Amino acid sequence: MSGDSDERRENRLEGRIDGALHLLDRQLIDCDGALLGKVDDVELTQVGERLAITAVLTGPAALLARLGGRTGGALVRKWAELKPAEPHRTRPWRIGMEDVDRLDSALHLSVRRDGVLRRDREGHRLSRLTGMAVLGPEGERIGRVLDARFEPGADGSMVLCSLIVGHGRPGSLLGYDRRGDQGPWLVRTVVRRLHRHTVIAGAEAAEISWAESTIRLRERPSEAPAHAFG
Repeated sequence: MSGDSDERRENRLEGRIDGALHLLDRQLIDCDGALLGKVDDVELTQVGERLAITAVLTGPAALLARLGGRTGGALVRKWAELKPAEPHRTRPWRIGMEDVDRLDSALHLSVRRDGVLRRDREGHRLSRLTGMAVLGPEGERIGRVLDARFEPGADGSMVLCSLIVGHGRPGSLLGYDRRGDQGPWLVRTVVRRLHRHTVIAGAEAAEISWAESTIRLRERPSEAPAHAFG
Protein backbone atom coordinates (compact mmCIF):
# COMPACT_ATOMS: atom_id res chain seq x y z
CA MET A 1 0.00 0.00 0.00
CA SER A 2 2.80 2.43 0.83
CA GLY A 3 4.33 1.88 -2.62
CA ASP A 4 1.02 2.78 -4.29
CA SER A 5 0.78 5.90 -2.13
CA ASP A 6 4.31 6.98 -3.05
CA GLU A 7 3.53 6.51 -6.75
CA ARG A 8 0.43 8.68 -6.49
CA ARG A 9 2.49 11.46 -4.92
CA GLU A 10 5.13 11.45 -7.66
CA ASN A 11 5.33 14.79 -9.42
CA ARG A 12 7.80 15.20 -12.25
CA LEU A 13 6.90 18.89 -12.48
CA GLU A 14 9.08 19.43 -9.42
CA GLY A 15 12.19 18.76 -11.50
CA ARG A 16 13.42 18.88 -15.07
CA ILE A 17 11.29 17.35 -17.79
CA ASP A 18 11.56 16.94 -21.54
CA GLY A 19 8.43 18.40 -23.09
CA ALA A 20 7.81 15.86 -25.84
CA LEU A 21 8.96 12.84 -23.86
CA HIS A 22 7.15 13.55 -20.61
CA LEU A 23 4.03 15.48 -21.65
CA LEU A 24 2.87 14.58 -25.15
CA ASP A 25 0.27 11.80 -25.35
CA ARG A 26 -0.11 11.59 -21.55
CA GLN A 27 -3.58 10.82 -20.25
CA LEU A 28 -5.43 13.77 -18.69
CA ILE A 29 -7.21 12.94 -15.42
CA ASP A 30 -9.32 15.37 -13.40
CA CYS A 31 -9.41 15.63 -9.59
CA ASP A 32 -12.19 13.01 -9.39
CA GLY A 33 -10.31 10.51 -11.55
CA ALA A 34 -12.40 11.17 -14.68
CA LEU A 35 -10.58 10.94 -18.01
CA LEU A 36 -10.33 14.02 -20.20
CA GLY A 37 -8.47 12.92 -23.32
CA LYS A 38 -4.72 13.19 -23.82
CA VAL A 39 -2.09 15.89 -24.07
CA ASP A 40 -1.88 16.52 -27.82
CA ASP A 41 0.41 19.54 -27.66
CA VAL A 42 1.84 22.09 -25.24
CA GLU A 43 1.34 25.86 -25.25
CA LEU A 44 4.46 27.98 -24.83
CA THR A 45 4.44 31.67 -23.91
CA GLN A 46 7.25 34.19 -23.64
CA VAL A 47 7.34 35.31 -20.01
CA GLY A 48 10.00 37.96 -19.58
CA GLU A 49 13.18 36.57 -21.11
CA ARG A 50 12.16 32.93 -20.83
CA LEU A 51 9.76 30.63 -22.64
CA ALA A 52 7.29 28.99 -20.26
CA ILE A 53 4.69 26.23 -20.44
CA THR A 54 1.37 27.99 -19.90
CA ALA A 55 -1.12 25.29 -20.94
CA VAL A 56 -1.53 21.81 -22.31
CA LEU A 57 -3.59 21.39 -25.47
CA THR A 58 -5.98 18.60 -26.35
CA GLY A 59 -8.38 17.59 -29.10
CA PRO A 60 -8.21 17.03 -32.88
CA ALA A 61 -7.22 20.64 -33.65
CA ALA A 62 -4.04 20.12 -31.61
CA LEU A 63 -3.33 16.55 -32.66
CA LEU A 64 -3.83 17.09 -36.40
CA ALA A 65 -1.65 20.21 -36.39
CA ARG A 66 1.23 18.11 -35.04
CA LEU A 67 1.51 16.53 -38.49
CA GLY A 68 2.90 19.87 -39.59
CA GLY A 69 3.17 21.49 -43.00
CA ARG A 70 0.37 21.60 -45.54
CA THR A 71 -1.01 18.23 -44.46
CA GLY A 72 -1.51 19.30 -40.86
CA GLY A 73 -3.03 22.63 -41.84
CA ALA A 74 -5.39 21.03 -44.36
CA LEU A 75 -6.62 18.46 -41.86
CA VAL A 76 -7.29 21.13 -39.23
CA ARG A 77 -9.33 23.11 -41.77
CA LYS A 78 -11.28 19.99 -42.71
CA TRP A 79 -11.97 19.42 -39.02
CA ALA A 80 -13.30 22.97 -38.70
CA GLU A 81 -15.55 22.52 -41.73
CA LEU A 82 -17.39 19.65 -40.04
CA LYS A 83 -19.10 22.18 -37.74
CA PRO A 84 -18.73 25.62 -39.37
CA ALA A 85 -21.07 27.24 -36.84
CA GLU A 86 -18.82 26.31 -33.91
CA PRO A 87 -16.57 29.29 -33.08
CA HIS A 88 -12.78 28.96 -33.01
CA ARG A 89 -12.91 25.30 -34.03
CA THR A 90 -9.40 25.50 -35.49
CA ARG A 91 -8.10 26.35 -32.02
CA PRO A 92 -7.27 23.44 -29.72
CA TRP A 93 -8.85 23.06 -26.33
CA ARG A 94 -6.45 24.33 -23.69
CA ILE A 95 -6.03 23.64 -19.99
CA GLY A 96 -4.05 26.30 -18.14
CA MET A 97 -1.15 25.11 -16.02
CA GLU A 98 -2.83 26.74 -13.03
CA ASP A 99 -5.33 23.86 -13.21
CA VAL A 100 -2.61 21.17 -13.27
CA ASP A 101 -1.78 19.36 -10.04
CA ARG A 102 0.99 16.90 -10.85
CA LEU A 103 2.63 14.73 -13.48
CA ASP A 104 3.45 11.05 -13.16
CA SER A 105 2.49 8.50 -15.80
CA ALA A 106 -0.48 10.81 -16.47
CA LEU A 107 -1.18 14.52 -16.08
CA HIS A 108 -3.48 15.11 -13.11
CA LEU A 109 -5.67 18.18 -12.79
CA SER A 110 -6.56 19.98 -9.58
CA VAL A 111 -10.12 20.69 -10.82
CA ARG A 112 -13.08 18.80 -12.25
CA ARG A 113 -13.22 18.39 -16.00
CA ASP A 114 -16.53 20.26 -16.42
CA GLY A 115 -15.75 23.71 -17.78
CA VAL A 116 -11.97 23.35 -17.63
CA LEU A 117 -11.49 23.26 -21.41
CA ARG A 118 -11.19 26.66 -23.09
CA ARG A 119 -10.48 28.03 -26.55
CA ASP A 120 -9.77 31.55 -25.40
CA ARG A 121 -6.42 32.13 -27.10
CA GLU A 122 -3.66 30.84 -29.36
CA GLY A 123 0.01 30.65 -28.45
CA HIS A 124 3.25 29.07 -29.56
CA ARG A 125 3.32 25.28 -29.53
CA LEU A 126 5.91 22.72 -28.53
CA SER A 127 5.27 20.80 -31.75
CA ARG A 128 6.51 23.84 -33.71
CA LEU A 129 9.61 24.22 -31.56
CA THR A 130 10.61 20.59 -32.00
CA GLY A 131 11.82 20.06 -35.52
CA MET A 132 13.12 23.62 -35.93
CA ALA A 133 16.47 23.91 -37.72
CA VAL A 134 19.29 24.91 -35.36
CA LEU A 135 22.10 27.11 -36.71
CA GLY A 136 25.45 27.89 -35.15
CA PRO A 137 27.01 31.35 -34.62
CA GLU A 138 28.26 31.48 -38.22
CA GLY A 139 25.01 30.23 -39.71
CA GLU A 140 26.20 26.64 -40.02
CA ARG A 141 23.53 23.99 -39.56
CA ILE A 142 23.98 21.96 -36.38
CA GLY A 143 20.82 19.88 -36.54
CA ARG A 144 17.23 20.20 -35.43
CA VAL A 145 15.42 20.36 -32.11
CA LEU A 146 14.60 16.83 -30.94
CA ASP A 147 13.10 17.91 -27.62
CA ALA A 148 12.94 20.86 -25.25
CA ARG A 149 13.93 20.61 -21.61
CA PHE A 150 12.07 22.59 -18.93
CA GLU A 151 12.69 23.26 -15.25
CA PRO A 152 10.73 24.95 -12.45
CA GLY A 153 11.24 28.71 -12.49
CA ALA A 154 11.26 31.09 -9.54
CA ASP A 155 7.48 31.50 -9.80
CA GLY A 156 6.86 27.75 -10.09
CA SER A 157 6.16 27.74 -13.83
CA MET A 158 8.03 25.33 -16.09
CA VAL A 159 10.50 27.37 -18.14
CA LEU A 160 12.73 26.38 -21.04
CA CYS A 161 16.27 25.68 -19.89
CA SER A 162 17.81 23.82 -22.83
CA LEU A 163 17.25 22.28 -26.24
CA ILE A 164 18.22 18.76 -27.27
CA VAL A 165 19.68 19.10 -30.77
CA GLY A 166 20.52 16.30 -33.18
CA HIS A 167 19.98 14.85 -36.62
CA GLY A 168 17.04 12.54 -35.94
CA ARG A 169 13.34 13.26 -35.79
CA PRO A 170 11.62 14.92 -32.81
CA GLY A 171 10.95 12.32 -30.14
CA SER A 172 13.34 9.81 -31.69
CA LEU A 173 15.54 9.68 -28.57
CA LEU A 174 12.70 8.05 -26.61
CA GLY A 175 14.39 8.99 -23.34
CA TYR A 176 17.56 7.03 -24.06
CA ASP A 177 19.66 10.13 -23.37
CA ARG A 178 18.40 10.39 -19.79
CA ARG A 179 18.85 6.91 -18.32
CA GLY A 180 21.68 4.46 -18.70
CA ASP A 181 19.37 1.48 -18.18
CA GLN A 182 16.54 2.64 -20.45
CA GLY A 183 15.00 -0.16 -22.55
CA PRO A 184 16.50 -3.34 -24.04
CA TRP A 185 20.27 -3.33 -24.50
CA LEU A 186 20.14 -3.76 -28.29
CA VAL A 187 17.62 -0.95 -28.84
CA ARG A 188 19.53 1.27 -26.42
CA THR A 189 22.77 0.68 -28.29
CA VAL A 190 21.25 1.35 -31.73
CA VAL A 191 19.49 4.56 -30.65
CA ARG A 192 22.62 5.92 -29.00
CA ARG A 193 24.72 5.07 -32.03
CA LEU A 194 22.31 6.88 -34.35
CA HIS A 195 22.28 9.93 -32.06
CA ARG A 196 25.96 10.03 -31.10
CA HIS A 197 26.22 13.62 -32.38
CA THR A 198 23.35 14.87 -30.23
CA VAL A 199 24.15 17.92 -28.07
CA ILE A 200 22.39 20.08 -25.51
CA ALA A 201 22.13 23.82 -26.17
CA GLY A 202 21.35 26.21 -23.33
CA ALA A 203 18.20 28.24 -23.84
CA GLU A 204 20.01 31.44 -22.83
CA ALA A 205 22.19 31.12 -25.95
CA ALA A 206 19.29 30.47 -28.34
CA GLU A 207 17.45 33.02 -30.48
CA ILE A 208 14.15 31.50 -31.63
CA SER A 209 12.53 32.77 -34.83
CA TRP A 210 8.97 31.44 -34.92
CA ALA A 211 8.36 33.14 -38.27
CA GLU A 212 11.30 31.38 -39.95
CA SER A 213 11.12 28.16 -37.87
CA THR A 214 14.82 28.41 -37.08
CA ILE A 215 16.96 28.81 -33.98
CA ARG A 216 20.33 30.55 -34.04
CA LEU A 217 22.78 29.82 -31.26
CA ARG A 218 25.13 32.54 -30.02
CA GLU A 219 27.68 29.87 -29.13
CA ARG A 220 28.23 26.37 -30.42
CA PRO A 221 27.00 23.75 -27.92
CA SER A 222 29.51 21.30 -26.50
CA GLU A 223 27.51 19.55 -23.78
CA ALA A 224 26.46 15.99 -24.58
CA PRO A 225 23.41 14.29 -23.02
CA ALA A 226 23.87 12.77 -19.58
CA HIS A 227 24.49 9.32 -21.03
CA ALA A 228 26.96 9.74 -23.88
CA PHE A 229 26.20 8.08 -27.17
CA GLY A 230 28.50 5.73 -28.97
